[in-house]
Amino acid sequence: MKKIPIGYSDFKEILSNPNFLYVDKTGLIEEFLEDQSKILLITRPRRFGKTLNLSTLRYFFNQEGALENRKLFDGLKVFQNEQAMAEQGKRPVIYLTFKDCKTKTWEESQGLIRLLLAKTVEEFIDMFQDGTGPSENVLKSVYSGKAQYEEMCGLLLHLSSVCQKQTGIPPLILIDEYDVPLQSAWTEGYWDEAITFFRNFFSAGFKDNPYLWRGVITGCLRVARESMFTGMNNLKVCGVSATDYSKHFGFTVPEVKQLIQDYNLKPIEAQIESWYNGYIFGETEIYNPWSILNLIEQKGVFRPYWMNTSGNDLIKEILGRAGVDAKKDLEDLMAGKSITVPLQEQVVFQEIENTPANLWNFLYFTGYLKAVKIEVPPTVPKALVHLEIPNSEVAQIFDDSVQYWFASSKSLSLLQNLRTCLRDGDEEEFEDIFRELVSDSFSYFDIDGKKPEKFYHGFVLGLIVSFSDTWHIRSNRESGLGRCDILMFPTDSKDFGVVIELKTHRSRKESDLIETAQRALKQIEDRQYEQELRSQGATKIMKIGIGFMGKNLEFCFQ
Repeated sequence: MKKIPIGYSDFKEILSNPNFLYVDKTGLIEEFLEDQSKILLITRPRRFGKTLNLSTLRYFFNQEGALENRKLFDGLKVFQNEQAMAEQGKRPVIYLTFKDCKTKTWEESQGLIRLLLAKTVEEFIDMFQDGTGPSENVLKSVYSGKAQYEEMCGLLLHLSSVCQKQTGIPPLILIDEYDVPLQSAWTEGYWDEAITFFRNFFSAGFKDNPYLWRGVITGCLRVARESMFTGMNNLKVCGVSATDYSKHFGFTVPEVKQLIQDYNLKPIEAQIESWYNGYIFGETEIYNPWSILNLIEQKGVFRPYWMNTSGNDLIKEILGRAGVDAKKDLEDLMAGKSITVPLQEQVVFQEIENTPANLWNFLYFTGYLKAVKIEVPPTVPKALVHLEIPNSEVAQIFDDSVQYWFASSKSLSLLQNLRTCLRDGDEEEFEDIFRELVSDSFSYFDIDGKKPEKFYHGFVLGLIVSFSDTWHIRSNRESGLGRCDILMFPTDSKDFGVVIELKTHRSRKESDLIETAQRALKQIEDRQYEQELRSQGATKIMKIGIGFMGKNLEFCFQ
């Protein structure tokens, strides 16, 4: 069996080794040639084959080494397409990747960009070193590392001009991971400087470039047109919701089934689907390729391979700062339900945390959620997308995020202690631990410390993550804390089933918090919540009414 090329993303390096596995994605070339778009932006989550696919385009079209590169495609899907193969090796190709441009400051970012641009023009040094025209002089300046700001912004334009002048053929420009430096700029606080540079850089290279044949740009996110691609009307965007190019990034179901058969993993096929399937690009069902390859390389050992790559710390921080409405949605997602938000195909980084819709769209396009349905209702101007957590691997990322929040607020150990007293029906111990949990967690989940909503939703998330092996948790909300009951269905009938009802204090109607807690307990009785638990096999029921007023609270048990 062929070896798994973990960590390899260069098409030539993989295909030159007959012992390496390669899942044929050269259908991308055929679709690209049939497409008439001048500039193509393809966005996909990290580790879904963007770099390898761009490398494939590079070796297919590049004039340099054309005869040798042609051998790489022998036996692959595109090789059977005579019309496509007639285009092989016919163009100069300009290739840049920004994947390593992750810096703390704009000064450091500029330094990396200078090195990257100098390395890029070095590949074309024979075309410009003896020239004396304006474009040749700019390239010499960039190559020397002494380019002015304007010369760096115009690099693609000037390099395209020289390529066409020397070969008579307009070049193909390939840009990989274009949004990596922008994500760093957003997180590190130099967004304005970075977006100004890249807006000028891409505008000169793609909008106002008369020497260009076509361009392909890849990244995880589509940055809002007004931020980055102003006036670029020749841009076609293929994100994860688009049907175009949907089969070429990630592994399709037939491809995974073949791998399962080839590597003798048939006995664990169902678990593979549960762990790593679930993505839907356009109308194509997709497996996470990074996780599948690692699973094969590790001979069927299940681990959260994609989760252990870079990028998840940012997700933890963003989710942790989310508001009450977002935490309500998060409860549903982690309980295996779907949420529905307006579809927003482009990202305004500064607004990701402003609304739950911005947050969930960001997580959708970066691979943490999947679209189970996209619809355009007749009465709604925007398409609506129904989102779910795609698989077990990603579910663990959400679980870890919640545990990260509680660990940050020193409440994780309290939650674990809470498990024992709930299982045993220990009312006094529950009250003591819950009081401490509220005191400890309010500062983290509710900035102003006055309202319990954030604590409540954070608490429910903590239950879902920490207690899912002992209880099935259901949180039921209508509005605010008007109806916020927690039903805990025990997986073992020997343990207590639990009903928790929380009420905010009504100072005009209730003399004290005891009365508020009694109102909460009365609702449990009036609405007969315990019957739901008994119908699911619970034989012992713990009923808890809690009255809230800021950090002050009282309890009633039954």
